[in-house]
Amino acid sequence: MPRSSVLVLALALAALVGGVARAAPVLERVVVVMRHGVRPPTSSNDALRQYSDKDWPAWIVQPGDLTPHGAQTVGLTGRTLRAAYAAKGLLPALGCAKPGAVSVWADGADERTQLTGVMLGASLENGCRVPVRWAKLGPKTRDPIFSFATGDACKVAPPQDWTTPLLTPDDAKRLKAATDKLQQILAPLPPGACDPPPTGSKCITAATPTASLAEDLLLEYAEGMDMSDVGWGRASHADIDLIMDIHETMFARLRDNQYASSRRGAAMTRVIMAALQGQPIGGGPQTGPNLKLLGLAGHDTNLVLMASTFGLQWTLPGQSDSTAPSTALAFELWRDGGELYVRPVIYYETLEQLRGLEPELGKPWPLQFKDCAAGPMGGCPLKEVRRRIEKLIPADCGWPPPAEGAVTAKQ
Repeated sequence: MPRSSVLVLALALAALVGGVARAAPVLERVVVVMRHGVRPPTSSNDALRQYSDKDWPAWIVQPGDLTPHGAQTVGLTGRTLRAAYAAKGLLPALGCAKPGAVSVWADGADERTQLTGVMLGASLENGCRVPVRWAKLGPKTRDPIFSFATGDACKVAPPQDWTTPLLTPDDAKRLKAATDKLQQILAPLPPGACDPPPTGSKCITAATPTASLAEDLLLEYAEGMDMSDVGWGRASHADIDLIMDIHETMFARLRDNQYASSRRGAAMTRVIMAALQGQPIGGGPQTGPNLKLLGLAGHDTNLVLMASTFGLQWTLPGQSDSTAPSTALAFELWRDGGELYVRPVIYYETLEQLRGLEPELGKPWPLQFKDCAAGPMGGCPLKEVRRRIEKLIPADCGWPPPAEGAVTAKQ
């Protein structure tokens, strides 16, 4: 027998003995929770004037609405998601996905989330129609998927509520430096002028909404305003990084209280788990066995609640706001052999990228579930994720009611 034939036979026998090479993991579904794009402060400039020594800069849209620049930041993240999941074979590289494969559900309570949903849908499949819908809500109602879950089963016992921050000495030291810098930006005062704060002064006090004010200054920078308008010319990129520690510390307290957060965010958690498993839900987002990608266009609070519920945390290079505008938390469902795994990934834009829209694609930042990362690319078995959620959230808490009169956006 020729030596070449002997080699082929040996390799064939080795394959039979050792088994055929295992197929690569396959991405089956993704659910994305995304914060809306850049917006102005939700308070009017007149209301904000009480905290500063000068008038706040004008925005071209109403308080809280999505700006045209903000829509572009959403598009950038949407294109990032599109590129990532086309490369992984979840979405077609060319042409349109099959009907029912991609859909977006937005919070219908706010214009900024509605338009974020529309922009996300358009950028996920350029040139293809993606269903973008939201609940038709009354003036005093909110979509339970994006707001705090209610009902007796979801109640949080007062001693376990998240309203009282637990600060370490290191936290207090950092926050003092951040608060001093914020004071210098909002209303520069001589040293000691606020010890104690005189009545009617512009001094920061315990009642001052420092976290939201710090973020308001970040939004000016992210919007691309002239630096003379960003904190009245008193705030650099480095200054914003420093004062955002106030915002991040507050959000960390929310994230660390899993008991409260899991109940507040139970409705969205139910939607995510149902969508990953290909199960339809009673109204609202379009989910089911044909689903490949579901986008949920919401708020920074939704990102924090999901991070807390699923046991995730992250710090992003080049971004001092861990839930910055257009940040997206993706839950990927991978099949490896006969097992299903969930892999969490953050897609985000650096602060400079939010401001200048360059480069044209954002950055992925892989995450891991606490004490569960043995699967493909650090994923956790779906059955383990499900077990944790069922243990964490009361059985009757968080099932969203059917969304009556859902609106389908015109693209």
